Amino acid sequence: MADNPLTVPAKAGRTIVESGALLACPLLGTDRFVKFCSDRGLDIDRERLIRLERLGLFAPVFRVRTPKSSTEPFRIPPTKGNNWFSKGWARDTTGVPSRHAVPPHNDQTREGYYSIFQIHQLDSVLSAFTLQLRLDSFVDLDGEGPFQWQEAGTRWLNHARDLAGSLRDHQYRPAVALLCQYISNRYYPHTQSDMRIQQVRKSLSSDQWIFVNAQDWDWEEEARHWNPRETEKIFGLTQENLGRAYRGLSVAQAHCDPIEPWYQLTQFIAMNEREKLKGAALRAETLRAGAFMLGLLYKDLYGEELPHPNEVTRTIIRHIPETAVRDDVRRHLEFVANRFHVNPQPRLSLIVEGQTEEIAVTQIFERFFGAHPGTFGIEVVVLGGVNVATGGKKEDRFRAIMRLIDYLHHHQTFTYLLLDNENYASRLKKAAKEMKSIHTDHRYVTRPDYIRIWKTSFEFDNFSCTEIAAALGEAAEDRVQFTSRQVAAAKQEKHPGAALGQLFRCKTGHDLPKISLCESLVRCMFSPTSRRKIENRPIVRALNRVASLAARNHLPVTQGTKDANQESTFLGLKRTPPARTGRKPTS
Repeated sequence: MADNPLTVPAKAGRTIVESGALLACPLLGTDRFVKFCSDRGLDIDRERLIRLERLGLFAPVFRVRTPKSSTEPFRIPPTKGNNWFSKGWARDTTGVPSRHAVPPHNDQTREGYYSIFQIHQLDSVLSAFTLQLRLDSFVDLDGEGPFQWQEAGTRWLNHARDLAGSLRDHQYRPAVALLCQYISNRYYPHTQSDMRIQQVRKSLSSDQWIFVNAQDWDWEEEARHWNPRETEKIFGLTQENLGRAYRGLSVAQAHCDPIEPWYQLTQFIAMNEREKLKGAALRAETLRAGAFMLGLLYKDLYGEELPHPNEVTRTIIRHIPETAVRDDVRRHLEFVANRFHVNPQPRLSLIVEGQTEEIAVTQIFERFFGAHPGTFGIEVVVLGGVNVATGGKKEDRFRAIMRLIDYLHHHQTFTYLLLDNENYASRLKKAAKEMKSIHTDHRYVTRPDYIRIWKTSFEFDNFSCTEIAAALGEAAEDRVQFTSRQVAAAKQEKHPGAALGQLFRCKTGHDLPKISLCESLVRCMFSPTSRRKIENRPIVRALNRVASLAARNHLPVTQGTKDANQESTFLGLKRTPPARTGRKPTS
C-alpha cells in the first residue's frame, strides 16, 4: 500500500509562531522575502507575489493587520495577553486550499510573513506560470502566412487555468517548507557551518507589526529538550514520507546548483563567503539547508543516517574519500583539497643551511626554471646550520632532524637536504640508512640520496675560485680586489667558509656580507660570459632532482592511497618489518 504523502497540518502557521519556531531562522516580511527570492534567481516582485496569493497558488505563513487602536507590536514568541491570533489581528494563511482574504499589493496596513524554505514551492509555481517564447521561430514563419496569436494565446491561457486549478489543492511542497521551518530552531544551526564551526544567530528583529526577540534563546537548551516525536505527530510523519521529502529536496538542490560538481569543496567554504553566491547557486544553499535538516530529523526519529544530499541520485561504487575518514573533518578536508588540487601543503621541503642558500635557490628557480619554487610546490626551509639539524646531545645528535623528516614523510611531503660538509653532516647521511620510521614498519625514515652534502661548501662546490674572488670584490664595492690564489688558500683550510670570511675581514675591516656575495655569485652563474654551462653546476643538478621529485608527488585523495604511499620506496628505503610473535593458544 502506498504511503500517505506529506500534508499541511491544520493551523500550521499559528503553530510555528506560537511555538517560537522562527528564532534560528526568522520569517521574512513581504519586501524582504521578495529580495531574498530575487537574489536567488527567481523572477518575482511584490505585485506578482500578492497576485499568486490571490490566485490561491502561494501564500505566506501568516498575515497581520494593523489594529484599530494603538497597541504594542506582536511579540514572538507570544506573551500572555499579546497573542495577535487570539485578538484577530493575525491570521494563519497556510490552509490548503486557501480561503483567506488577500489585500492589494500596495496595501500598507497589512503584512505577510514567509519562510525562506518556501522558495522551493515558489520556484515550482513560477516555472509553471512563466511562458518562454523564441521569437525568431515566429519571424521565420513570415513567408508562410500570419501566425494565429489569438488561438495560441487562448490555448496557453486555458492551460494556465487548468494548471492553477490543480495547484490550489497541492499540499506536498507547502508541507515540506512548513516542516523545515517548524524544526529550524533545532537543526538550522547545523546547516550554517563550514563543517567545523556552526553559526547560531541570536538577534532582534522588528517592524511596525511584530517584534522577534531571539537574544535570550538558548540553542543548546533547545537541543536538550527537543522531542522529535512531537514533530512526527503534528506533521503525520512516517519513515517513508519523510525519506521521500528528504530525497525531493536533495534532488532539487542538486538540479538547480550550477556548482554542484564541487559540493565536496564548497561545503568547507566559510559561510560569509558562500553567502556571496548569486542566483541558482545561492538558492541551492537554502534548499540544501532544508534537506540537511530533514536528514537530521530522520536520523533522530528512525536511527538511520541518510546519504549526503548531493549523493542521493548517484550510484556510489567507491566513496572518495572513504566514509570512515569523514568523521575526522580535518582529514576529510585534506583529501578533498588534494582532489581539487588546492591543498597548499608542500610537495617537497628543501632544507638548506642558511639564508644565503635560500636566496640562491629562489633566484635560480626564478631565472632557470622560470618561476618561484612555491609554484612547483616546493618549500625552502632554512635550517640555521648543521649543528641545529643534528642536535646537541651526543646520543640524540641526529634524532631531531630525522624525526622532522619522518613527520614530513608521514604527511607525504618529500624532504631533500642540502648541507655543507662540516661538523657531523656526513654522519647524518649515514644515520639516514639506519633510522626506522616510527609511523610504519615497512620503511626507513628517508633515502640517503635525499641528502646532498657538498664536498666542501655551497660556494666552493658550485663556483670557481676566480668567480668567488670576483664576487668578493663586488661585495667590497670594488674598493678591494681579491685573487683566485687567496680564495684557493682559504679553500684548503679546515673550515673553508670561516677562512673566506676571515680573508674578507682582513682586507676590508668588515664582516663578509654573505647575502651580497650570494647574489653576486648567482649573477655570475647566469652571465653570458660564464665559461661553465648552467646545467653543469651541481646546485642546478640538485634542484632539477628536487623539481622532479615535487612533480611526481601526487597527494592522495583516499586513506587507502595514503597508506600505500607510506609503504612505498619513494619516501624511504624499504625494510622488512619485524616478525610478529604470538602466544600459542592453550587448550
